[in-house]
Amino acid sequence: MNLDSGVAMIWRGSNTSPAGSMPAYRYEKLCESYYGDKTVGVTRFWTAKAQDDRADLLIQIQRNSGISAATDRCQLSPYLDLEAAGMYKILQVQQVTDENGLPMTDLTLQRIEVLDDE
Repeated sequence: MNLDSGVAMIWRGSNTSPAGSMPAYRYEKLCESYYGDKTVGVTRFWTAKAQDDRADLLIQIQRNSGISAATDRCQLSPYLDLEAAGMYKILQVQQVTDENGLPMTDLTLQRIEVLDDE
């Protein structure tokens, strides 16, 4: 797969609120990578829908086993499809190998309006 769709920046969120109060997240950049678009398949789409989520995009980045769907967000800076630019909640992280046997990471993403969506 070509990683020629743009740059994906991964942001790590940490809860900065006192115990017992509403969560307030502060985000710091964890990493960035070039990414390639993949097709959101029917199974992935309906699995997300069953969890009241929405699988808007599926991207592939260079292998990074430190990404967490629980606390991390993804910001895309696409080269061509400017409609895809913006912030995304990471629904699923999968460690895979591409067609050349290289280690990669697939991220299933759901579009969000702002970084702090908690």
